[in-house]
Amino acid sequence: MQRLKILQDWLEKSPNDPFLHFGIAMEYLSSELIAEALEKLEYISEQFPDYLANYYQLAKLYETNNNENKAIATYEKGIEIAQQQGDKKTAGELLSALEELTF
Repeated sequence: MQRLKILQDWLEKSPNDPFLHFGIAMEYLSSELIAEALEKLEYISEQFPDYLANYYQLAKLYETNNNENKAIATYEKGIEIAQQQGDKKTAGELLSALEELTF
């Protein structure tokens, strides 16, 4: 929990840094604080829609919580944004995860 506290302190100084929000979400996940992680990942999706790393983690969390429709929509949105940004690698990774879920 020490890392979480450090990230939260940094976030107070830089509240518009999606990387810090994402780091906190990952700390929640590693501590098995699933509801908190989900809330933070959804916040990132709303406030920082161009932050690509978020889409895979959010979709996987939806999968874990048996919310397949939200997982599919999240993968698809991430693929769309990755393509807009010209990030073929991330688009491919998200597409692979989507295909694994839907086939």
